[in-house]
Amino acid sequence: MANVVQFDSWNELYKRPFGAVNVEATVDFRIDVALPYVSKVELKIHKDGMEEQSLEMVHTEDSAYTVSFKPHAATGLYFYYFKIQQNFDTEARTTYYFNNPDKYGGEGFFTENYHELSTYQLTCFEYADNAPDWYQKAVFYHIFVDRFFNADDHVREPKPDSFIYARNEDTPYYIKNDKGEIVRWEFFGGNLDGITQKLTYLQNLGITGLYLSPIFEAKSNHKYDTSDYKKIDPMFGDESILAELIQKAGDMGMRVILDGVFNHVGEDSVYFNRNGHFTSVGAYQSKDSPYYSWFTFHDFPDQYDTWWGVSNLPVVNKQDADFKRLIYAGDDSVIDHWTSRGISGWRLDVADELPDEFIAGIRKKLMKYPDRVLIGEVWEDASNKIAYNKRRHYLEGGMLQGVMNYPFRHIIIDVINGDMTAKQAAQRTMAIKENYPAAALAANLNNIGTHDTERIFTMLSEDKAKLRLAIYLLMVLPGVPCVYYGDEAGLTGGADPDNRKFYPWGHEDAEISDFYHAAIQLRNTNEALQKGEYHPFSLGTLFGVIRYIDQDNWRVFVMNPTGEEQKVNLSDIYPERAEWQPILESANINESTIGPYEFFFV
Repeated sequence: MANVVQFDSWNELYKRPFGAVNVEATVDFRIDVALPYVSKVELKIHKDGMEEQSLEMVHTEDSAYTVSFKPHAATGLYFYYFKIQQNFDTEARTTYYFNNPDKYGGEGFFTENYHELSTYQLTCFEYADNAPDWYQKAVFYHIFVDRFFNADDHVREPKPDSFIYARNEDTPYYIKNDKGEIVRWEFFGGNLDGITQKLTYLQNLGITGLYLSPIFEAKSNHKYDTSDYKKIDPMFGDESILAELIQKAGDMGMRVILDGVFNHVGEDSVYFNRNGHFTSVGAYQSKDSPYYSWFTFHDFPDQYDTWWGVSNLPVVNKQDADFKRLIYAGDDSVIDHWTSRGISGWRLDVADELPDEFIAGIRKKLMKYPDRVLIGEVWEDASNKIAYNKRRHYLEGGMLQGVMNYPFRHIIIDVINGDMTAKQAAQRTMAIKENYPAAALAANLNNIGTHDTERIFTMLSEDKAKLRLAIYLLMVLPGVPCVYYGDEAGLTGGADPDNRKFYPWGHEDAEISDFYHAAIQLRNTNEALQKGEYHPFSLGTLFGVIRYIDQDNWRVFVMNPTGEEQKVNLSDIYPERAEWQPILESANINESTIGPYEFFFV
């Protein structure tokens, strides 16, 4: 009975407009019910956390039933399904049409069993929260500062109780105690003026945006344990060196965004000062400290809330008024201090641990500065994320403009490694497209590797043909591509710290470097890849992407993620979208063959 009831949330015949909607919009629903003795068809819909509404649908023509729904200016998520009632002479029958069990959206399933309930999602946002134009056109480069380039022949101002690697080729290694805590931090000596010296290299690569790992004073090499939010770590440089980097990067067409770590600080900090290294009276030292209210102590001073149990990362109370004044609410807040000095935006670390109102406060302050962007670290679908038992509202306007798109990374790796079919890849990318406001989809910071993941070359078993596919897919998917430093040189590495090797200057893999240069050039010179609508599809085992602006400005990418030669057969297209068939035919790829781990770009 699969065809007697039909609905498809991706097809505007059945739901219009497509995807996430403005709260002032009217959403038109249609479901086709080719069943006898139908007495009532209802759209069952409820706002997140509220009671279900029943909207009776009108029988309009043939088997079609329609109804219109208005969110009535209430932003957030709505969840819906369909209820069908039939009245026979001897009995009444109730059936349902639900979203597919994976909740991808698109076509669902018809069932008599209510316990199989799987709802569709409708995202309602306040306004289209567009990221700056420069950002949407950019190709970013994610730099782990200590590991990129050392402008000196030594490590500046080395930390106490640390060690320095003998050679840049050495593999990173942690020294931990019997509790698993790092007791000796290790450094290679990369610094900000090292980045400045390599700007020509980055410009030639095609990079137009730099995302730096944290640069503020901290004990560790990664700097996520902030000691002072208003001081650059002296190992990296100072404000004048940052100013020079920002200016010279800008002169070469590159913007700089910083990593904002506002959920926790270091125990070795101005604010906590557990080790007594600072002249301030830290929260650990006295309940009379001006910072005492920032932290949650359970047994003063040694038991306190920490980030994921890491003792040297005490968590800050984001509701504390003084802390909010320091970060964004004060006249010379951290956001003001650095944004006014020329940085072009922020990436918020562990955004799911920052309250929505805290993120909204940062964004409000950032709006003082033209053309800045605010991106958050979220690993899952950010439209329906629940963190600490609270639904998050990152993408509904006035908070994050986009997030780090880890779901796309998983799809890229899994489809190329054969752990996901091309059809599943099309479904899963469509699910993100449907759930995210279009402005957020365009502003996601896409990656195939970061300082928190295994290196992409390692994830693909050091197979260069697979790697080339992943690089090109990163450049053609919607959003802003971000290259993790050293990936373009062929660096390998498993989990942290193996993924944080020093850039292999003079020992790059030339073939891999050529892959990146060509793919970035493709992205930088094709408007459709920067701005075009996104339409994924599959052709049997082949995965494809259409990026479309208008009939004269579109691109088609089709890849073969298998080890066997494949023929392109347009009759195999999934999902069935007749309106895109002419573009695929215009691309003149039907009956062509694509070699193993190869692609067509038309």
